[in-house]
Amino acid sequence: MTFKSKFSAAEAGKHLFLIVTCLFVFYPFFIMLQMSIKDVGQIIYGFFEIKPPFHFENYAVAWKRVSPMVWNSLIISGGTALLAVVTAAMAGYAFGRLTFPGKEPMFWVIFAKLFLPGVLNLVPSFVLAWKLGLLDTYWAVILFGASGALPFWVFVVRTFVQQQPQELFDCAKIDGAGEGQTFMLIAVPLLRPMIALLMINVFIAEWNNYIWPLVTLTTPAKRPLTVGLAFLTSSYPGDYGQLMAGYAIASIPLLLLFIFGMKQFVQGLTSGAIKI
Repeated sequence: MTFKSKFSAAEAGKHLFLIVTCLFVFYPFFIMLQMSIKDVGQIIYGFFEIKPPFHFENYAVAWKRVSPMVWNSLIISGGTALLAVVTAAMAGYAFGRLTFPGKEPMFWVIFAKLFLPGVLNLVPSFVLAWKLGLLDTYWAVILFGASGALPFWVFVVRTFVQQQPQELFDCAKIDGAGEGQTFMLIAVPLLRPMIALLMINVFIAEWNNYIWPLVTLTTPAKRPLTVGLAFLTSSYPGDYGQLMAGYAIASIPLLLLFIFGMKQFVQGLTSGAIKI
C-alpha cells in the first residue's frame, strides 16, 4: 500500500509538472490567437478579456499581406529540405558503406564544420553568394541553407547506415545489384523514418531562419515570412490584431507539418536516427 501511494504521488507530480509546462508553452500561442480577433481598443482596454465583437476580418486583411510570404517560405523551406535530404542520404551512404581514397579525411573535414559558429560563416558565405551571382534569388537561401544542415545529417546518416547488418548489402550484391540499386532498394527503405525526421527538422529550421534571408533577399516580393513579418511590424505599428492574425497564419503550415509528420518523426527518433 505504501509503494502504491508513493508511486501514485510520483505519477501525480510528473503529470502536474507536464501540465504546468504545457500551460507555459501554449499560453503565448493562446494570447496571440485572442489578440488576433480584437481591434486596437479591445487590446488596449481589455487585454485579457474575450468578448464580442470578434474581428475575424483581421485574418482576411492579414492573408492579403502575408500570403506571398507564405509561398516564398514554402518554396525556400521545401527546396532546402529536399536538397538536404537527397544530398545527406547519398553522402551518408557513401561514407558509411563505400570505400574510396581520402574517405576518412574528407568525412572529418565535413564533420569539423559542426564546430564553427554559424555567425563566422556569414561574411564568407555572403561574399561567395555575391561572386556566384546568387544574391536576391531563392537559390542563395536554398543552397546555403542545405549546406549548413549537411555536416550534422551526413554524420547521422553515416552512423545509421554503419549500424545496419552487412549481410543485407552483401545479398544485394550477390543478386547482381549495383551501388545505385543497393542504395535505392536497401538503404533508402531503411532510412525512410530518418529521412522524414531530417526533412521535418530542416524544413522547420529554414522556415524560422531570419538572418540569412534578411541579408541575401532584398526584393520585398521574395521575402519569406520571418523577414516579411518583421518589416510588417515596423510598417504597421499599432495594428496588433492584424499582426497577430498574420503570425497565426504563419504558424499553420508548421502545425500541419507536425500533425501529419508526427508518426514519421517518432519513428525516426526511435529507429536510432539520433541515438549516436
